[in-house]
Amino acid sequence: MKQKLFSEFKSSSDQEVWSQIKRDLNGLNLNSTLCWESLDGITTQPFYERYNNHSKRIINSFPKQWNTAHTIDIELDIKSLVHSCKILLKLDVAVVFICLKNEKISFKNLFEALKPFKIKIYLVFHFIPKRKLLKDVESNFLNQNNRFLLFDPIINLAKTGNWIIDQKTDMEHWNQLIHKSKLSTSIYVDARIHQNAGATIPQQLAYGMSQAVDYITQIESSSFDEVEILFHLAVGSNYFFEIAKIQALKTVFSQVLSIYNFRITFKIIAEPSKRNMTLQDYNNNMLRTTTALMAAILGGADFINNLAYDSIINPPNNFGDRIAQNQLLILKNESYFDQVTNPIEGSYYIEKLTEEFAELSLKHFQYLEADNGFFNALLHGKIQKEIQDSADNEQLLFDSGDLVLVGTNKYKDPEEPKTVATVHSQKKIKVGIVKPIIEKRLAEKIESS
Repeated sequence: MKQKLFSEFKSSSDQEVWSQIKRDLNGLNLNSTLCWESLDGITTQPFYERYNNHSKRIINSFPKQWNTAHTIDIELDIKSLVHSCKILLKLDVAVVFICLKNEKISFKNLFEALKPFKIKIYLVFHFIPKRKLLKDVESNFLNQNNRFLLFDPIINLAKTGNWIIDQKTDMEHWNQLIHKSKLSTSIYVDARIHQNAGATIPQQLAYGMSQAVDYITQIESSSFDEVEILFHLAVGSNYFFEIAKIQALKTVFSQVLSIYNFRITFKIIAEPSKRNMTLQDYNNNMLRTTTALMAAILGGADFINNLAYDSIINPPNNFGDRIAQNQLLILKNESYFDQVTNPIEGSYYIEKLTEEFAELSLKHFQYLEADNGFFNALLHGKIQKEIQDSADNEQLLFDSGDLVLVGTNKYKDPEEPKTVATVHSQKKIKVGIVKPIIEKRLAEKIESS
C-alpha cells in the first residue's frame, strides 16, 4: 500500500488563499504592497497557480549536458595561451573561446601550439585577416577536430561605431567564413553588449533574434543543409527573470526558425553581466556571478562562461581565473547542477515569466522586422536610444536606492578602503558611422564621487 505523504495537509482553494492574503495585509492595498512592476514590463504577483499559465506555449528545452567555458584574449603571446590551456585542462574546462585581436599573429604557430589540446576551441575574430592569413587558417584548419571560427561584424559596429574596414569588406569576410566548406563557422550573435549597456530583457531578446535573422537572410539563397547559430548572452542577477529570459529565447526563436526551408539549430553561451559589478566591496562580485551562473544553468544554456570577480579591477590573472573556474566546478561537482533534467518544470512563476517575456520580445522583434531589422535600426540610432532610455530608468532606481548593490549604495563598510582599478575601460565616444552602444556599470557614478 502506497503511503500518502501529504494527506495530513489540508489543501486550500484559490479563494481561500486570496482571502488569507487580504486578512494578513490588514487593510493594506494588495497591488501596491505585494505586486511590483519591473522595468521589463512584467508585473509580479504574490503567488502563482497552475491556471496562470493556461496556454502552455513555452518550450522547456535543456541540453543533455552543459559545458564549462573560459575566454582568453590573445594578442601575440602564444606561449602564454598554451600555459593557460594547460591550466584549464586541469580545471575540467570543456570549451575555450580565444579572442584574436592582432592580425600579425601566426596562425601556423597558433594551430601547432593548440594541436595537443583536445578540448573544443572557438577562435573569435576581432579583425579582418589578410588573404594570406586566411589561407593559413584554411590549411591549418584541415584535420583539426573541435576547432571553430566566430565573427560578428554587426556587433563590432555597435560597440565601436565603425566597421573594422568598411561595410562591404567586413560583410564579405563574414560571408567568406560562413561559406568556406573547409572551415567550421557558426553564425555568431554576441548579444552581451545589450544587457551590459542597460537594455531590458525583452529588448535583449528581440535585438539578438533580429540580428540573427539579418545574418540568416544573407545566406538563405545559398545551398546550406544545416546552419548553427551561437547566441552569446550576458546574465544579470535578477535570478528568476534571467532563468525565464533564456527559456523565452528558446521559445520564440524556435517559432521564428520554422519559416526557413533549411535546418537551423542554435545554442546559447551565457556569462555573468558586468553591469552589476562593483569596485567597492568587490568580493560581492563572486556572489553576483554565482547567482548569474545558476540562472544560466537552470535556464538551459549550453556553454557557461564565468567572469573573474576582479575582472573590472585587475587585468586577467591566474588567481581571478582560478576562482572563476572553481565557482563552476562547485556548481557542477558539489552542488550537482549537472544532474537534473528540466529543473524548472512545475514552477508556475518561472513559466509565467517565460511566457510574458516571450510575448513581449516577440512583439518587439516583429516591430524591428517591420522596420527592416536590427541592422537598419542600429544605423538609424533607434537601438541606441531604446537602450539609453532603459539604462537611464534603471540608473534612477539605483541612485534612489530602490535597486540595491550591497556594499555600494547600501550596507557599506565604513572601514573598507576605496578600491582603485588597475584597468580602465575605454569609453571615449568617437564620431563614427553610428553612435556606439556603451557598456556601463550601475555603480560607476557613485564610485567616481
